[in-house]
Amino acid sequence: MSTHWLHLMYREALERLDDAEALRSIRPDSNSSYLLELIGFELLLKFTAYTSEPRNIECKRSFRHNYKKIFDALPQSTQSRLLTLAGDRIGPSGLSSGRDAIFADWTANFDGLRYPFEKYEGDTAEEYQARGDEWLKKGAPLDAATFRFHHLELVGLLHALRIEAHEQLRQLPE
Repeated sequence: MSTHWLHLMYREALERLDDAEALRSIRPDSNSSYLLELIGFELLLKFTAYTSEPRNIECKRSFRHNYKKIFDALPQSTQSRLLTLAGDRIGPSGLSSGRDAIFADWTANFDGLRYPFEKYEGDTAEEYQARGDEWLKKGAPLDAATFRFHHLELVGLLHALRIEAHEQLRQLPE
């Protein structure tokens, strides 16, 4: 089997993460940098799934953007290593108790943040403003947010995936 496409996938992931960092430096409030991070995350996660368990390559079309499904396809030892590395980087987080919900939010964000205005298609400007004001008045509860980013957890898993994917890359034939 040719592994060239896996080398390209790894390179593309790192380029997306570099692009996210560059964009964040000039537009820190942009959701676009977050979307680029999600793409980089997805590519590193899929790369790790394919290289740690080659049978996952046969399932790649079914993975789509379902981060839980991709993570669950990793060998248990790889899952544990990733969670340990993430925890070492960020400390206690939702990854230990709410990983599936975090993955579900990231999957929803991948779709929803590309066209976030569609969430408010039927709202008037006043209704949109009132919705935000009401959410803020309630203390901006995370569970009532339209989009939940889980930035800390993303930082941790990206750190872990960079380490794991780099190790997997070193073991691939050229």
